[in-house]
Amino acid sequence: MIENKVYEPIRKKIEEWIDYDVHKPDVPYRGNEKVHDEYRRWHDRDCILTGGDLNADTMFSLWRPLANTIIRLHDKNVIQGGKYKFIRELMKDDNMEKYLPAGQPVVKKLSLLFELGMGRENVFLLPDRELNSVRGRRPYEDYMPVFLLESFGDGAFARYWQNEEDYIQWIIREHLEIFFDGDIAPGNIKDLSGAGDIRKSFAPDGIQAMEHMIDHYIGILQERRKCFTAEELKRAGTIDDMIRKGSRIQAFNDRIVNGEPEAIMQIKDVMED
Repeated sequence: MIENKVYEPIRKKIEEWIDYDVHKPDVPYRGNEKVHDEYRRWHDRDCILTGGDLNADTMFSLWRPLANTIIRLHDKNVIQGGKYKFIRELMKDDNMEKYLPAGQPVVKKLSLLFELGMGRENVFLLPDRELNSVRGRRPYEDYMPVFLLESFGDGAFARYWQNEEDYIQWIIREHLEIFFDGDIAPGNIKDLSGAGDIRKSFAPDGIQAMEHMIDHYIGILQERRKCFTAEELKRAGTIDDMIRKGSRIQAFNDRIVNGEPEAIMQIKDVMED
């Protein structure tokens, strides 16, 4: 059976998550910062899309809408054991079809979000790498509207800019003005979740509310893509081939290290040629 193409972007990103997790340095970050940073620089999609910039970050996490869509189509007990355990289960057998029925409109929209979400339009550069982790903590949850709000005035993240003018110039430079209805001001930040409160990162209950939130995310990404030149997009577009090639090479190296006879024979054939 030919798999419905709606799953292609979702599978592609999940394979990327798993590959990153499998091959990341097997040592604590503290005391091994350089090893981890270099790994991230050349293996993390955000960094590669920006030429290895460690200040790069994802605007919209793809894991959150994936998890919340599945929960709303089923229930919260479906996802057990954390992100990496669940996505490995999702890739097995017919679990993708089971948990994300291709005929559901929200699944088709999720697929488009994943496709756009792996592009340059979903990556921005932070003024300080520390923000990469602190904005993901509760109650901010990596939600862009509350991050932008908390960077104004005396907000939790305002200290990462010299002053408000510096912050506004950063917004313009990173093409983030699309998050505002009108002037760049706290009161004009768009309510993407539909919760009626900029600080709430989750859509109201129900699958339709989730669809509307995904629609808003898609609209932002489509609009932001227009802010980049054709050359910028072309240069960033080479990431897919780089990641796939790198993953295949790493997987083959692992097979050799594990002593797989077929892989060893392939190496032997090449050497003899």
